[in-house]
Amino acid sequence: MADKRRARQGSVGGNLTPKQARDSLAIPVYAVLLGQATPIFPTTNLASWSGLVGIFRKPGFSCKILPGGKTAYLPVWVNGRQWERAVVPVLLDPRWNASNPVFQQVSVTDLNELVRLIGEALAQSFHDAGYGPLP
Repeated sequence: MADKRRARQGSVGGNLTPKQARDSLAIPVYAVLLGQATPIFPTTNLASWSGLVGIFRKPGFSCKILPGGKTAYLPVWVNGRQWERAVVPVLLDPRWNASNPVFQQVSVTDLNELVRLIGEALAQSFHDAGYGPLP
């Protein structure tokens, strides 16, 4: 029943705008791509998918991630529908595959630029999924 209600913006697991996704999810998504964090689906059951997704650190990694001087604390919560419609397409994009030589090179030479590019990809994905105008 909870997944049929609209998530409120600003609440835990509330809907994010493209700008909010760019600003708050770029570093956690980067951590998922590196294998330092993992998505957890706490309310999944046999009848329905999870209406809430948490990005948690993996054991052995810090809950404070500092690429390029930017800070993100984990866990970060995302609405389940937004996760499926807007975050998963970014995670599956071959540009962000850790085996991609361009990804490897940019992550070594300019981590700020890589996080910025992931943030822009998230903003575009949220916009394409209908969650608001581009920032």
